[in-house]
Amino acid sequence: MSAQVTNIILDLLIIGSATLAVLVSLIMILIMLIHKSTIKRDRTAHLLCINMYASLLIGCGMILIIYCYTLYGHIYINISFDGPWCYAQAYLLYVSGCGFFYSYLLQAIYRLCRIVHYTKPSLQSFRLYVYGIIIQWILSFLQVIPVLLLRTFEYLSQDYHCQIAIYNVRGLIMGLSMVHMIPISLTTICCIYTMMYIRRRSVIRKSIRQQANDRRDFLVLKRIFILLSILIASGMPTLGISLFFQISGYLPLWSTQFQWLTATFSIFTVSVILIFVSPNIPKFWKRQ
Repeated sequence: MSAQVTNIILDLLIIGSATLAVLVSLIMILIMLIHKSTIKRDRTAHLLCINMYASLLIGCGMILIIYCYTLYGHIYINISFDGPWCYAQAYLLYVSGCGFFYSYLLQAIYRLCRIVHYTKPSLQSFRLYVYGIIIQWILSFLQVIPVLLLRTFEYLSQDYHCQIAIYNVRGLIMGLSMVHMIPISLTTICCIYTMMYIRRRSVIRKSIRQQANDRRDFLVLKRIFILLSILIASGMPTLGISLFFQISGYLPLWSTQFQWLTATFSIFTVSVILIFVSPNIPKFWKRQ
């Protein structure tokens, strides 16, 4: 009974964190869609910000659906949700995660083009990044297909949902390398290259406006890199628990809930921090 109560409490905490992240993302998307930017040069940044919140909304929405099933299973035990829909949920959850990291990559590419190729406005055009967002989601769907076909997802009978099991080190490494490492690595390369370019070219004469834009973009890239590091760090406990299981053969009873609680709390935190660190959002509030 005590284990069941603990499971229900942890499920409610996960559902609460996911719900808050969904509400923040939905409110920000609706506000930015209703009050579109009238300044042409801000439209692309506005679009990319909406894209980030849309990725958060989809991902947290999937976590919310999955953990509603989990909560129901922990309340009414001896039930099973194993089936195609369970695996489809896991697939869509990992697709949304991949899409979210690609939204970070698009932000990094946009800042790189603003700073390194500032003489080429075509690389900052609104239409180009609309195509980029389409490619982002196509790649996200394609990259998770091998994880699904190789049967890396499995039904966790005690948690009533499908995912890569926390004790499956091979599956976790496969999911990390095929789903997350590509956008994370490319984002890191873009951020570091752009920041090094700013420092190297700071002595070159530019207009005061261009120097101000460079300083602002440098700060944005730094913040993006920090937020990305926070999200990566939130997954470290999961890998640590998995390695601990391989060494000791012991897996804590609530390890899966702990994995998703740290993930949802980190995502909710990022959704709030984005309101304050994205440069176009404060400007947007001032205009309103």
